[in-house]
Amino acid sequence: MRTVRAFEVTITNLKQVSDDLDQLGWTASKLWDVGRYYAQERWDTTGEIPDDGELKAELKGHERYMDLHS
Repeated sequence: MRTVRAFEVTITNLKQVSDDLDQLGWTASKLWDVGRYYAQERWDTTGEIPDDGELKAELKGHERYMDLHS
């Protein structure tokens, strides 16, 4: 047996929500670029891909990290 629930909502402040989502998307894309660049530099230097913890530490130190929600 499977239960499926659907919710319908109305966004009353569409402009604000749209702007917020645009900002989050832009920030995420910048962090993606930072992570990709870091991994490529590491690969070119050592021939190894950085592990998960090392990459997270690099991203958490970036100025854009605090722009994202948890």
